[in-house]
Amino acid sequence: MSLFSERHADRWGDRTAIVDGGERVSYADLDDRITTAAGRLATLGIDEGDSVALVSRNRIGVLVSMLAVWRVGGVFAPVSHRLTPATVSRPMERIDPDLVLYESAQRDLVRQFDARSFEEFEHVTPADFSPVERADADTQLLVHTEDGERVVELSKRAVEWNCRTATAGWGLGRDDCTIALLPLSRPNCLLGFALPLLAVGGRVVLRRAFDPDDAATAIEERGVTCLVAAPTEFRELADAGFRGSFPALDWLAARGRVPPEVRQTLPIPPVHVYGRAETGVNILRETPGSGAVAYPFPNCAVRIEGEESGDLLVRGPTTATGYLDGEAFEEWVSMGDVFRHESPDRPDAPDSRGFVPVGDGDDDASETGGQRVHPRAVETVLESHPDVQEVGIVEAVAETGGTAPKAVVVGDVPPGALREFAEKRLEPDEVPRAIEPAASLPRRPSGQLDRAALRERFMTWE
Repeated sequence: MSLFSERHADRWGDRTAIVDGGERVSYADLDDRITTAAGRLATLGIDEGDSVALVSRNRIGVLVSMLAVWRVGGVFAPVSHRLTPATVSRPMERIDPDLVLYESAQRDLVRQFDARSFEEFEHVTPADFSPVERADADTQLLVHTEDGERVVELSKRAVEWNCRTATAGWGLGRDDCTIALLPLSRPNCLLGFALPLLAVGGRVVLRRAFDPDDAATAIEERGVTCLVAAPTEFRELADAGFRGSFPALDWLAARGRVPPEVRQTLPIPPVHVYGRAETGVNILRETPGSGAVAYPFPNCAVRIEGEESGDLLVRGPTTATGYLDGEAFEEWVSMGDVFRHESPDRPDAPDSRGFVPVGDGDDDASETGGQRVHPRAVETVLESHPDVQEVGIVEAVAETGGTAPKAVVVGDVPPGALREFAEKRLEPDEVPRAIEPAASLPRRPSGQLDRAALRERFMTWE
């Protein structure tokens, strides 16, 4: 696999690489644009190891700029246009770029920097240059966390292996097509499907901003086969009527837990994917039919820090080097989420290689019988029952004193049957001591469960 598009132009010259609104760009045209942009970078003095930051919404110029920077041996740093003039300085100060490019709509974000707009950049006369092939360990991509506080350093090897893992794990090929619903500045979008598909001759559909009606139309008209989104985007797509038959659609990848009432209305069930820039964006994914059990992508070694449950650690070629101007990562890199091993004793467990999500760190864990009970672990198992739509776990008083989990359930299942279901799949201290039916559960605007409101409405101490 190569990310150098001149080879792609020879293989797939006339094939469509990128669709941006009504504009189609073939692999041959993409290569020409990259060559021209690389010549302009050379004119501006960008050389091997220099960094170029870019602030823009999704557009062809983002991908062209990225590949042009790599062609001259530079380091590409996409900066989110969703930051504010105050917060954009956080990643910019760490990156300290040699050049800043931006689209004119983001002028207010870059006023404090010496920056060039795309329009200004296009008036630069290209110079002759020689493409640079950098070493695998050299830094190629800098991506910042959502708040902009930290910048993650990805080597050339890590970028290429993120693409390899995605294409192997999802089974992507040149007939596949994705639509970028999230900003390309986010590694979940860039390394999730967009860049992997350009590496294997597929198509990428771009939109400046997410509009659910426009996105649903584009998914059908462009023959989108795979896409990644967060729960908020999936909820808005569902509200816009994204349902029914989409014959081309193979994968909906969710970067977060999609509420059951949203998941059930979508054309195909979204698959929850776990991973982040530090570890690689595709590390674990739920397998359709396995409930909420997640399995590793190819080439990813994972282990739990702890005997039964704990932080998930990742080792492999997809992991980042470390934080820019900060700590370098060890051999094993933390994913920041708590998991436990899938129980091989479960009747529906195909093997014991899977992992069950428990929660983010120690969020909302409670002590029961001397054991820590994580609400998300219990909810995940109960929601795998075919007659359960959604579950929220709160604390209740146990018969012997202390606390015990109580399940608030939306669905049509007798409490006794659900308790029996839970006893076969959960540890004794995790089995709910009380099961209370409810018409719905309180949720935040993002669609995530509002645990504070859930406790206020359903927690019992008498």
